[in-house]
Amino acid sequence: MKRRSAHEPKAKLMSAPEVWEDAQQIAEVLRENLLKAGPLVRLHVPMSVFLAALDNLSKDELLLLRKHVDARLTA
Repeated sequence: MKRRSAHEPKAKLMSAPEVWEDAQQIAEVLRENLLKAGPLVRLHVPMSVFLAALDNLSKDELLLLRKHVDARLTA
């Protein structure tokens, strides 16, 4: 086994509860950021899969998609 050194050998290690609390705080920030972001879709799928997915969108979602597609086509 290769011996390695710590980047900050004198740094205090976090306890398991501290790690858990830190992870929960990070998850909460990520959830908040996700809610703040607008709808985001990045697809690299076969066209048939995309078209099948369209069948599951609500009218509001389809209108949002239409608005975006119209903007892209006029650019």
